[in-house]
Amino acid sequence: MLPRERQMAAIRHQVPDRIPLDVITIETCPEIAAYLKLPTDDIATVYDALGIDGRSVGPPYTGPLPPPVRGFQLNQWGTADGGPYGSTEHNPVPLADAETVADIERYPWPDARDYDYAAAATAAQRAVERYATRGPGWLPLFWRACELWGFEDAMLTMLDRPALFEGTIECLFQHVYTVCERTVAACGDTLDIFVIKDDFATQNGLMISPGHWRKYLKPYYARLFEIGKRAGKPVWFHSCGNILPVLPDLIDIGMDVWETVQLHTLPISARQLKQEYGHHITFNGGINTQALPFGSPRSVRDEVLRRLEELGEGGGFICGPDHHIKPDVPPENSVALFQTVREFRRAGYTTAT
Repeated sequence: MLPRERQMAAIRHQVPDRIPLDVITIETCPEIAAYLKLPTDDIATVYDALGIDGRSVGPPYTGPLPPPVRGFQLNQWGTADGGPYGSTEHNPVPLADAETVADIERYPWPDARDYDYAAAATAAQRAVERYATRGPGWLPLFWRACELWGFEDAMLTMLDRPALFEGTIECLFQHVYTVCERTVAACGDTLDIFVIKDDFATQNGLMISPGHWRKYLKPYYARLFEIGKRAGKPVWFHSCGNILPVLPDLIDIGMDVWETVQLHTLPISARQLKQEYGHHITFNGGINTQALPFGSPRSVRDEVLRRLEELGEGGGFICGPDHHIKPDVPPENSVALFQTVREFRRAGYTTAT
């Protein structure tokens, strides 16, 4: 099978020739390249050597940016990229002084026309002959609202001034919806999978109650998922951490692939997860990146084999690290992860034995 065929077969719950592989981000490509004696400036060569079957494509933002604040260049949302995840220590919180829904609506939201959809289409066209393509990617609602308000104030606003929080989500949604529609239209059949990403959970559970999640987020996700469904594409959704309280809701509104499955955060085992939800969705991830820096290639191999046995039978599993591979991961451990998956063969799990 070509990588594209392999990944799409797994999403359709068909048995592939081998378990497909994918990643969010590998931050150590030069180190892995050096370890494998490959050119250190060619990420695509590293991805091919590791056997990664999918490619992400999305429209880059090309519009105007706000002026820097305190030495930080701001993005199109008026916040600063980089720094600790979710931190507002050095980050402007543009909506902190908003008092009315009108204040929210007057905020200079970025224009969905200021993205290079042709670039996304070109990237998809180049990749799709071999790889499974997915996009547009990271266009969060909840996470962006928290960034714009500040995480703590976003929660308080949701509880004490719900109209302002809902107004924020609505403005974000209008932008995200348009970007998604235009990306899908520009890419057409060269985009295999519709992917949207957000974060609303920690390793201990949801950041907000399931009731608030269903009120403020579920209806918007349903409308975003429908973009993919109308185009005949499976829906791939990212949210980290323990999202089990709302996993049935996401399945109900059309999620086909869950990225990223961080098994060490869940209150059920991998086998229970497969048994309860494996007929409905495909799991992506499964290999604990928080353990990768500290083990040996042998311990990595052992974990990968367990995950393949627990989640890989009958399709429905795209194996890989359950988050970014960070700079503290030895290259030999990363290579062991991908090599173990590429070499795994078993009847009922793979067509090749």
